[in-house]
Amino acid sequence: MFYLSPITKKGQVVIPKPVRDMLGIGPNRNVVFSVDKKKQKASIEPAEDILDLAGFIKPKKVISALKARELFEKHYERF
Repeated sequence: MFYLSPITKKGQVVIPKPVRDMLGIGPNRNVVFSVDKKKQKASIEPAEDILDLAGFIKPKKVISALKARELFEKHYERF
């Protein structure tokens, strides 16, 4: 599929809605442009969002907020 989008005077390009939908790109998301200078081609893909990783990493040990505060105060040196 091909989609045509003009470049504004500011160098901005609108990503057509069907392309945004296919890539799962919504408002306030970032995209990554990959450029192949030799072939003079560019590709676009959604940027990884740190929130997408929520729940992926499991802590080794869960401690209470009071214990965390106690450890913080014990090991934090104030200036």
